[in-house]
Amino acid sequence: MPVNGINHINIEVSAEQLPKVRAFYEEILGLKPGFRAKSKRDGAWLYAGNTPVIHLSVTEEWMNNADKIHCNHVAFACSEVKAFKDHLDKHNIQYAFEQRSLADCEMTQFFLHDPVGIKIELNFAGETLT
Repeated sequence: MPVNGINHINIEVSAEQLPKVRAFYEEILGLKPGFRAKSKRDGAWLYAGNTPVIHLSVTEEWMNNADKIHCNHVAFACSEVKAFKDHLDKHNIQYAFEQRSLADCEMTQFFLHDPVGIKIELNFAGETLT
């Protein structure tokens, strides 16, 4: 009964936030909109390849301000680190990055935030900027 990986991350947003958050994941991270199961709430499913990795769900039922972000961070396995860095720079996305030497590989990591404040971690295993 093993866990085989992450199926999706669900991010709850207000109706007002939905277009901006959706645009970020599509335009900045390159995810593609696709099929979304029937739901009573508005939202979107955004795909990496054939997998709907981000589910955006509209809710207006916030308990309090602390409940407005329901996720600490999302990490993505990525490739083509230089092209991705150029893309972030072109769109004036603020980020921090680290180049790390792990036991089995070199890795570059970028850290940025989506429009509602969720930290996004982009992992480029085996790639460096130098």
